[in-house]
Amino acid sequence: MRVLIADDEPVSRRLLQSHLQKWGYEVTAAADGAEAWQLFEAGDSPIVITDWMMPGVDGAELIRRIRAAPRPGYVYTVLLTARSQKEDLVEGMEAGADDFLTKPFDRDELRVRLRGAERILGLERSLAEQNRVLRETQAALVQTEKLASLGRLAAGVAHEINNPIAYVTNNLAVLRRDTQAVLAALDAHRRGDAAEAARLEKAADLPYFREAFARTCDKTLEGLKRVRDIVRNLRDFARLDEAEFKEADLNAAVGSAIEIIGHQARAKGVRLETAFEPLPPVLCHPGKVNQVFLNLLDNAIHACGPGGAVTVRTRPEAGGVVVEVADDGCGIRPEHRSRLFEPFFTTKPVGQGTGLGLSVSFGIVRDHGGAIDVESEVGRGTTFRVRLPLKPGVRGQESGVGKDPGPVRPGS
Repeated sequence: MRVLIADDEPVSRRLLQSHLQKWGYEVTAAADGAEAWQLFEAGDSPIVITDWMMPGVDGAELIRRIRAAPRPGYVYTVLLTARSQKEDLVEGMEAGADDFLTKPFDRDELRVRLRGAERILGLERSLAEQNRVLRETQAALVQTEKLASLGRLAAGVAHEINNPIAYVTNNLAVLRRDTQAVLAALDAHRRGDAAEAARLEKAADLPYFREAFARTCDKTLEGLKRVRDIVRNLRDFARLDEAEFKEADLNAAVGSAIEIIGHQARAKGVRLETAFEPLPPVLCHPGKVNQVFLNLLDNAIHACGPGGAVTVRTRPEAGGVVVEVADDGCGIRPEHRSRLFEPFFTTKPVGQGTGLGLSVSFGIVRDHGGAIDVESEVGRGTTFRVRLPLKPGVRGQESGVGKDPGPVRPGS
């Protein structure tokens, strides 16, 4: 453990250095606060012991600079002082000091206080490591849920792509057949075989070909555009390797999610309705925010019966935007309300849900500085209200950040 000492009294400084080195510490010594600050910036000393009264940069100012320094890990600071009045101690603590030693210091007291500093620094490092592991675990859960969502969507997306592909394939076959017949008639004309040319023109139904050719090409292009849009929406949703925050149009993000999950609603006979207001761009992680909207839409469709409706509304508000996903389905059963944000809790049948959707969605919204509010009534339906700031962590109180999220629909 490295210790930085700052003391303008040579005798006291050398005595401190001697004791610390005997106890196995790696010591760097400075004759004043300015030199200590330079050594601190150049090195890595998790413990700093500084005299309070020094010329130029005193101990309190040195600690203030240390606390303001943008560096990883915590620095434990101890003030050496002969000042013992309550207001002096308060001033030192406000500057950021963790502990005090009265001058002249006692050797045994110094050793005990350093052991306490080591324990605190050890706990801080342990907590930092646990936070790192937690962040990695959270990231893994997000990816797991996204992959699971993609897996559940794969069959439906394949069906959505197969329909226009089949239509395009059929149109191309018709165009190929009719074009070959017309070209055969043209070849007969070039040979000067009028009778054969007339026969082939009649067989090719040339008036119909002229009328239908442009229309068939347009319909074929529409089918290909449909395939392109499906692939683009799926690509926008996936973005598994995108780590940067970017400005995004949340109306477009919600639209992509609706396009991807639309087949599921149609298969169940559920209407998807939208009421979008113009929104300012939001600085966010687009792939993760897309995942939130897809999870909420999936839950809303699952909660509805045939003939039900899911309505998505967007609107701006002070400092952010609001996206609402409302259904007229079954609502929330009281016995499920306390567990809805628990990872792996789901009311869906086995194989239809991972139980991570709402848990991951809540974490994503929270990490963006936003909040999820929920209103539900059994038998009447549920409304999720997602609030996101225009920039992560920047919102007004009216946005709902800091509010406890209400109970959330089961079946994530």
